[in-house]
Amino acid sequence: MADLIRSFIAIELDDAIRRALGDVPAKLKAERAAKSVRWTAPESIHITLKFLGDVDAGRLPALQNAIAEASKGIPPFALTLRGIGAFPNTRRPNIVWVGAEGQVEIATELAQKIEDACAALGFAREDRLFTPHLTIGRVKRDASPNDRRFIGEMIDRAQVGMLGELHVDHVSLMKSELRPTGSVYTRLSVVQLVNM
Repeated sequence: MADLIRSFIAIELDDAIRRALGDVPAKLKAERAAKSVRWTAPESIHITLKFLGDVDAGRLPALQNAIAEASKGIPPFALTLRGIGAFPNTRRPNIVWVGAEGQVEIATELAQKIEDACAALGFAREDRLFTPHLTIGRVKRDASPNDRRFIGEMIDRAQVGMLGELHVDHVSLMKSELRPTGSVYTRLSVVQLVNM
């Protein structure tokens, strides 16, 4: 049987950004609606460029090469992290996120090049367009329609200013292990972004 590794490609965060992101749920937890959200531990937050799913361990070297090739010509860039929202929207929230601004077009180009490189290796393409964001919470499955409405109202009221600037100089291939206490992420490899 093949050794399968649940994998994704991501932009990792620095410690200062993680600390700032940890403050957002702390501010919201006083609200009743926050109890219906499973908040993401700051050390697990990242920007997903491409979710791969279960990957045969033997395919990882080819995947690493594809990521390196896709990253060529993409210089280091910066994203400003600010604001809070929900997917699909605050009327029907499932995911609570912090937004990214700044050099979003470079992040989008990087995600598209990675998407194309992964598709060439046989990975399914994403149905949704890439939107750089950081998932800070997921609405619990058993949340009632009223709970969801209250969560949406909480998000709409939240005042989340600039949390910091993320300097992106590398892309990581990550392993995800699902555990009863939540997902644990381990970096498998890194590709540096280089100024041309």
